[in-house]
Amino acid sequence: MRSKCDRTDRFEQELFRMAEREKMAIPESLYGRVDDTLAGLKQKRYRVRRKWKKAVLLAAALTAMCSITVMAAVGALQQRMEAMNEQEMEAYFVQIHASKIGADNYNRPLTDEEEQRMKELRTAYEQEALFPEKLLTMLSEPEAYRGKGVGFYKGTSTFFLPEESLSDEELLQMIDFTYKRDYSLQALNEKIETGEMSFPAKEIAEETNAEKTNAGEELTIRYTGELPVQKMAAGRNCIYLTGKNSIHKMEIGSSDSELFFNDFENDTYISDMYEDKEGNLYLALHERIDDIGEDAGNTGAAGYAADVGLGSVTIAGERYRPGLWILNAEKEVVKKIDLAFDSEQEYGRISKVTRMVVDEEGYIYLRGVGLRNALLLVLDGQGNYVKSITSETYDCHDLGGLGIGRDGKVYTQIQAGDNMGIAAVDLEKGGLGEVYMDIVPEGTIMLDLIAPGSETDLVFWGYDGIFTYDLGEKNADNILPAYQAPCDWEGVMYCALPDGRVVFGDRTEFRQEGNSMVSVPEKICFYYVTTAPK
Repeated sequence: MRSKCDRTDRFEQELFRMAEREKMAIPESLYGRVDDTLAGLKQKRYRVRRKWKKAVLLAAALTAMCSITVMAAVGALQQRMEAMNEQEMEAYFVQIHASKIGADNYNRPLTDEEEQRMKELRTAYEQEALFPEKLLTMLSEPEAYRGKGVGFYKGTSTFFLPEESLSDEELLQMIDFTYKRDYSLQALNEKIETGEMSFPAKEIAEETNAEKTNAGEELTIRYTGELPVQKMAAGRNCIYLTGKNSIHKMEIGSSDSELFFNDFENDTYISDMYEDKEGNLYLALHERIDDIGEDAGNTGAAGYAADVGLGSVTIAGERYRPGLWILNAEKEVVKKIDLAFDSEQEYGRISKVTRMVVDEEGYIYLRGVGLRNALLLVLDGQGNYVKSITSETYDCHDLGGLGIGRDGKVYTQIQAGDNMGIAAVDLEKGGLGEVYMDIVPEGTIMLDLIAPGSETDLVFWGYDGIFTYDLGEKNADNILPAYQAPCDWEGVMYCALPDGRVVFGDRTEFRQEGNSMVSVPEKICFYYVTTAPK
């Protein structure tokens, strides 16, 4: 066993090794001053503990010197910030106000290892004056990035990172850039408040006009909100996110979301959403019910148990009734439709709405689990049954795509055996109009997310990738094979924006909450992908 003296010797050595690592200049007189201090102690009383006290005094001395070093580093950092002239600070200030996106984002997420080094280097930047050798490269346009080093495109506040792991120098360039930007914002705000300078409105307007956001901009944005997201849907100018008992709204390109609606009386899950041209939001949902009577159900598709009599389903051991709520633009519930009783017995009752759209005339098209001999049900704006869409030739999958094309018509996924395609919906006839079969390779699994593309009539999601299609063409083009996707394909959330981009919501981790597994918000990442030809 080592003695206390051995341990204190080792401690003393470690203290000075620490000082050497910290690049601290240790004066030769330090040892003498410590020994002189100890000499003043009564030798007999403190003989055994002398080396221990020496270690303590050394620690105290080194701690004091560390404090001086940190203070010096803080002074150096302040000098670095103050070395910027007003023109440089105004450039940072204008960039913040002119950016089309209110938060920084990346063309790829930082790895866990890079994030850890970023934290360590930020501490060194603040406390040790560890600055980068060069400044961050500014890009005139996203296409100017060539995959080397780190670049920043101010139009959308996007950091472009290389595929390989970032070096310490590259991470320091990012840290230095954000510090200078934050300092400039604070410094110029103070000058504006005191009247030392006027708000640079003209410069911001010029920058805004010069930096038009490309509708096909591809972005990678890590979610910074707090909602354990279950579903996502595109609005006219936003993205809606749902969790249990809540709906959030997220600006396009933003990393955060804010509460939009949570006025539910009972536990509620939302299976689909759709925003019409008037700004009304349609919610296909399940609301928990307590009084279900004696009727028992059988387990159906996707693990849901449907009651033939009540039209309810079982989720996580609780019973829920399917419904359709309509919220107006003021977030007021203007209609509640009980789907368990509002469909004809001949075609069954929807136990879960899987896909929904609303056409220009306000008719609501629903696909769901529990329908028999019908592809779709159509309701009017008051929830009254209008018609069932049927076909003697084609079938559709419960999760098959349903959407409105560039021509304003409603289109649905259809299949005949192993053959896959789409068809326009003819509401007047209660059947299908134009049919486009075998437009994807044989063996393609599923077509979903039917919506206009940025430069094509339609865009689809499938297990094989993202397809675009112009009506009348023989084949759809697989513009993004699943193996080239920016995130895991299985289980990914997705929606199509009005500008034609597809947004993926990648949930990489889940946690247990009660009887349910929910996504971990800080592990969610959004990917914006253009559907324009490369």
